[in-house]
Amino acid sequence: MVEKILDACARILSVSGYDGVSTYRIATEADISPGSLYQYFPNKDAIIAAAVERMIEKVAGELAAALAEMPRGEPSTQIRYVVGAVLDATERNRELARVLVEQMPRLGGSAEIRSIERRAMDMALGYRAALTDAIPFAQRSATEWMSIQALQQITARYVLDQPPIERDVFIDELSRLLTTFVALSMSEPGSTRLPG
Repeated sequence: MVEKILDACARILSVSGYDGVSTYRIATEADISPGSLYQYFPNKDAIIAAAVERMIEKVAGELAAALAEMPRGEPSTQIRYVVGAVLDATERNRELARVLVEQMPRLGGSAEIRSIERRAMDMALGYRAALTDAIPFAQRSATEWMSIQALQQITARYVLDQPPIERDVFIDELSRLLTTFVALSMSEPGSTRLPG
């Protein structure tokens, strides 16, 4: 029953966004009575949070599998691989990207939403090593956060907006941006010169 509810919610979110989701509409889509929903979830936001978390789990599995194949080598090679893997996962899960970018900010700070945000960050930390392992420990958390946010947000916007930028050019340029940022983070504080 829970799976039917979450599937129905995910379909409605993908088509109609947050405003289109209601417990009545979820129940109708799942072909159950509205009262049945409340046996499993206390409210609409709890259903949405569970549906989105399930979508994130799927993407996390895809990324973990891809990152297990990451080649050893220069950080720039690893960063390019990570950018490609994140782009692949985002393209395969366009609906989740749209929900996370366009709908999640509107959901506010509910406990369910904060839990999803933490889960998304945990997923992102799975590919942080390629982005930030060479950075001094004291700077690492700031650089990790900024690198991960840049990677996720720029990739999501690329997939959703479909700008006239070829895929390989996008991967090259985002990799260059992240490689440069990480390299600058390894230089002396306040310096704008790349190390080496």
